[in-house]
Formats: sequence, C-alpha cells, structure tokens
Amino acid sequence: MSPKLKLIQVGLGNWGADWATKVLPQLEDLEVVGWVDSSRASQAAFIERVGVAREAVFSSFAEAHAAHDDVKIVFAPVAFGAHAKVAREVLEAGCHLLLEKPLTLDTDSSRELIRLAAARDLVFGIDQNYRWGAGVPVVRRLLTEGAAGALRNVAVRFHRDHEGVRNDALTEMTIHHLDLMRYFFDANGSAVTCVPHTPISTRDQGTDGADLIIELDSGLVVNYHLSTNGVSASTPWSGYWQISGDEGMLTWGEATYDAQPQAPVRIIRLDGSVEEIEVPQPTGLRDRAGVMRMFLDAVGGQGSPSSPAADNFHSVALLEAALDSAAGDSKVAVVEK
Repeated sequence: MSPKLKLIQVGLGNWGADWATKVLPQLEDLEVVGWVDSSRASQAAFIERVGVAREAVFSSFAEAHAAHDDVKIVFAPVAFGAHAKVAREVLEAGCHLLLEKPLTLDTDSSRELIRLAAARDLVFGIDQNYRWGAGVPVVRRLLTEGAAGALRNVAVRFHRDHEGVRNDALTEMTIHHLDLMRYFFDANGSAVTCVPHTPISTRDQGTDGADLIIELDSGLVVNYHLSTNGVSASTPWSGYWQISGDEGMLTWGEATYDAQPQAPVRIIRLDGSVEEIEVPQPTGLRDRAGVMRMFLDAVGGQGSPSSPAADNFHSVALLEAALDSAAGDSKVAVVEK
C-alpha cells in the first residue's frame, strides 16, 4: 500500500470543520497531520466537534510546518479576508496550496500570489466547487453544440433566505456564479454595473443582495439578480439560468417556493415545446471531494486542479469590478493586466 499523502489544514471555523467531517474522510489516501487556527475558541470548538488530538492543533501555519516539515500540501478554508496573508505564507514555505474561494478580492494581490506559486513551481488551486454540479457538464455541452442557436441574452437569478451568506452575499455567492458564467460561455469579463440592495462604500463591506449587468468580452450581456433576504421564489445554490438564443431557450434550475428547488435542464423551442434533458447522476468523488481529488492528483503530477488560481484570476477580476461598481455606483471596466 502506498503511503498516505500528508496535509496541513489552515482554518478551523465552521466551514473548516465541515470539510474535516464531511469531505476529507472521503479521500482514503489522505492524512491530515496538522490543524491550524489562531483563535483559541475556534480550536476548542473544532477539537470538540471533530475529535482530533489536541497536540495536532496549532496556532499558526509556521508552528505546524515546523512540526511537520516534510509536508508540502496545504488546504486553507479560511475567511476571505485572510486569503492573501495565508496564501503568501504557505507558498513562500514551498507548499502546494488549495485555497477557499474567492482567491482574493482584488487582482493585484491575486496576481502576486499566482506569480509566487509559478516562480516556485507549486500547484495552486481554488475551491471553486460549483463547476462540479451535476447539470454543469450537460449545460456546457449543449451550449457548445449550439442547442439554443446564437445566444442573445442571459438571465441568472439566485435567491435564498439564508443567514449564513447574507452579510457577505456579494463576495460569498457572486464569485460562484461569475465563475460559472466564464465557464459556460468561454469568455471573460469586460465591464460590470452593480447596484447593491444595501449601500456599501468600500470593497470589503457586505450587502445582502444586488442586481448586476455583466458584459463579457464575447459581447454577451448577463443580467444577474442576487438575493439572500425576504420572501421570494428560491433557487438552487447554483441559481436559475435562462440562456436565450435565436433557436430557443436553455434553462438550468428553477425558482419555486419548495424547500428544496431542483436543477433540471430544459430546452424551450420556438414553438413552445419543452424538451427535458437527461442529467446523469454523478459517479465517483464529486463537489468538494472532487476538487480535492484533482488538486492532490495535480500535486502528484497528474493533470491540473479543477480551478487553477491562474484561471480563477479572471473570475476575481469580474468580482473586483462588481465590488468597485457597488461601492461607486457606476459601470466599472474589468481590468486584467
């Protein structure tokens, strides 16, 4: 039997504990040898919830890496305000890194980290797990095949009355949908107009929702509605997509008052007929476990992460423009240079 891959996890809050209990155990060839968080309260809560040994928990990455200097793989499900600091420390230590989304909130720091990883020949991936949705490959295939004809307009709606993402909806949720837009339409952003539902004056302030007009460099325009408060029809976490072309409309998801909205794929033809498209049930490791599997394989020299940081940079550029627009009440060009 091959020796297990050793990993250090930085970030032991609720999301880190969720990974530790639900996701990482799915990777049978993985062993977490160090758990890191600077908060004593978070450490104590994590130890009680996950049941790890106290001596395996550290207050800093430097301490954990000193105790396990042979470990070259790090996973960091930390709050986005700490992304740049933690990533820089890990990459400078010569470790491969899987970082929670978004990479950062600005292109300057993202660019710096990507260059740092490249200079050290390190694998640097982002946990952009919405690309793993069961309907995603189906929608992408249909778009590639031109199932709706030449695309004319796109509307994406997300609504969940959810306290967990409400305070930072524009950063917590929008990055997922912006990344899917880039993936589906094989395009990057050119400009964003964002009107937040509650005023913000700086990029790192939170709002519970927003309405955005997103211009892609392909010429396609996406109308995107984000809401995490109030009474409205709920959508899946991936949203409700209406992709209109000159030969029909491709839809993914739905907006209903059901507790668990589904994510069917349909094509609505010009004559009004509706074709239900089969969405195969996923097999093997999926979602976050699939992201981790591809990252570990990339570290081993097989393939690349499902969302390499260098590609995720373009999603960050869109998010940065959205946040700047929300804070400044204007259309903002997407800057990627």
